[in-house]
Amino acid sequence: MDNFKVHILSIKPEICQLIRKTLDPGQYNISCTSGENINEEFIKAFNNEVNCLIIDKDIDAELKNRIKQKFSSISIICLPSLGAEYNETNGVKYMSEPFKLSELKKAVEEIFEKIKKSEN
Repeated sequence: MDNFKVHILSIKPEICQLIRKTLDPGQYNISCTSGENINEEFIKAFNNEVNCLIIDKDIDAELKNRIKQKFSSISIICLPSLGAEYNETNGVKYMSEPFKLSELKKAVEEIFEKIKKSEN
């Protein structure tokens, strides 16, 4: 699979930078939207074809639900879900606290492998 596309939605740009450093840029095409740019208008207009969305916990819960509905056909990882175990519901992976970048990397790699196998 060429250019597995990951898009990060995070209020804090630092989160995007950390995730970019964790994921292999040679294997993944990583893009990010942060801060006030994450709003209803952005979500409606966002039409980038991505294989995986990573959503930070600080995004408004209602907006997060709209994102999950709009992108229900792709893999979504929610960071972190306080008090929740690492699990998956309706194709959405929820990472638990304390959050480790190595766990996120593993989750993205699993999604990548799953999609790669389904294309073969």
